[in-house]
This record gives sequence, structure tokens and C-alpha cells, in this order.
Amino acid sequence: MRILFNHHISGAADVIELMRRARPGLFVIATHERRDTPIRLVADRFLAEPSDTRRMTPDAYADWLLGIALAEKAELVIPYRRRDEMARFRGKFAERGVRLLTASEENTMRLLEEKPKLLDRMAEAGVPITPYRLFRGVAEYEQLRAAGDLFPDHPGDLCVKPASGIYGAGFRILRERISDHTPLSALSTLEVPESAFRAMLAALPGAEEMMLMPLIPGQERSVDFACLDGRLLGTATRVKTLTSQKICHDQWGEDLASLIARTFGLSGVLNLQTMEDATGAQRLLEVNSRTSGGIGMTGLTNVNLPALFLNALEGNMPGVPERVEGDVVAGRREVFWTA
Repeated sequence: MRILFNHHISGAADVIELMRRARPGLFVIATHERRDTPIRLVADRFLAEPSDTRRMTPDAYADWLLGIALAEKAELVIPYRRRDEMARFRGKFAERGVRLLTASEENTMRLLEEKPKLLDRMAEAGVPITPYRLFRGVAEYEQLRAAGDLFPDHPGDLCVKPASGIYGAGFRILRERISDHTPLSALSTLEVPESAFRAMLAALPGAEEMMLMPLIPGQERSVDFACLDGRLLGTATRVKTLTSQKICHDQWGEDLASLIARTFGLSGVLNLQTMEDATGAQRLLEVNSRTSGGIGMTGLTNVNLPALFLNALEGNMPGVPERVEGDVVAGRREVFWTA
């Protein structure tokens, strides 16, 4: 099989390595704007993706990507850059004998990336979600705060994050009370005094839509899952701590992944995240229409999610979703390489 990955996050290198465990003869073509991406270490063929592809119309970019796929004889294209737009061109690729894999069709993918809309949809389905309030800019934020206790069932500090985005960019914990003698070095990079956050909002020229949420005190879980056409193939749950992650089977996470995959007819190796509230109940935070950056950790278990997905594409579906059989505690280390 020949697979083309376009401008992916570095975690795609782990996906490719996991695929190769089950498919030693797999041939991978990768395009990327940066030549120092670690994906280059595992790709059989690496092609520079011109920076002007960012400015192309969706039709022009689809033509460019299809042209690469045809020239490289790729049977499967897994896009990351502009993947929501590319979803509308799946038929065009299929006409030329190439499968363009996106998590779903374009509107569904945009819904998944818009966290408030997704949470509302899942709340309607009976899924416990993390409560939130939307605001844009300092004036709307101050109006919200003036309204009093917004989350009476979740006392304590609040947090904010953009309504869409990846890697937790823009996430901040708002500290209402900080000791008079607390130095700046005692705060983490994610913590900010609430008064300083107001000043930051007022100073920023652009006002993006953000979510104000209670800081849920329990454990964060990241559920990596493989699915095809809405059918769940397998899961691996990562329970996050400060320095490591426990990879295990979590039945609630499997059930939630199955519901989400079925509801939206999803395909791929995807991810959802939850937080545990003070009562121990998990609450949905978000769903990602892409593979998570932590997918490599799941390779330490008996469940190979990318391999499950490739098997399913070839018609080999598991009778029941595969599960992690024994807990694994994993950490991350840096690897140095000649770029």
C-alpha cells in the first residue's frame, strides 16, 4: 500500500511507525512545509510543500494534492492541512482511483472543531459535558463575570480556552486569589491572575471567541480510537498525570467513543478528551477530527489503532472493539536527530 500524508503534525511519525508494524512493506509519501519535521525520518519519500499552498483556493489545493497522489501512485491520502475543506473533494479523488480519507464530510468536521457546538450536540444526546459560557473580548468577559456565580455546581477557580484550536493553545487557569508573596516563578505557564487576564484581553487588538469554564478538579483522560464509517474498531485511554500517562482500557471512554463515531459516521484514528469532576463523573471536553499527538504512547500496549484502521479499510473488521489488556505507565523523552 502507498499512503500520502500532507503537512501533518509531528505525531504522524508515530502513526506511520505503528502502521509499519503491521505492514512492513508500506510505502509512505509525506509533504511538509518544513524540511526539519520528524516525519521525514520515517517517510520513504519526502516532498516539500510550498508555502503558497496555504493561500490556494480549496479547489486549487485539492488539484495540487491530487496531482501529487497520482504522480506518486498513492492509493490512500490522509490529509491534515485543510482537511475540512478537502472533505468535499472525496468524490473527485475517488474518480481517479485514490481514496481521500477525512474523518467525515465537511460540515461535520467543522462541527467537531467548534467545541461549543459539539458540546451542545452531545449534551442533547445525554452525554455529560464540561459547562461553559462564550465571550468575545474584554467587554463580554466582564459582563459574564458581573453576572455572579456562573457554575454553582463547580466551585473554585475558572479557566478559559479558545472555542477552536489544538494543543491547548490559549488555555489559561484564572487564579482569583494569589498570596501577596507569590513570585512569578511560582506560577505555571498555564496560570494567570484574573486581573492580569482582564488586562491581557483589553490589550489584544483581536477578540477571538473563547470559552469560560469551571476548572474541573479531577483527572484528564484522552481516548484514542480507530473507527471506520461510524463503527468503532478499538480504543486506548491515556490517563494524564504531571510527568507520565497511564494507558489502559476505560469502558466509559469506549462507550463514548462508540457513540461519537456512530453519531457522526466517523472514520480514522481520532481522539476525544474528558475531565473527571468532583463526583468522579467524566465530562466530555472535546473531540478531535485528527490523530492526537500522544498516539505514539498507545504503541506500548497490545492495541495498534493505525493497524486496526488499515485492516478495516481492507475489509478485516474486528468482531468487537479491541481493548488494552494490561495497564502501561508511559513517559516521554526527547530524541535528537540531524535535521
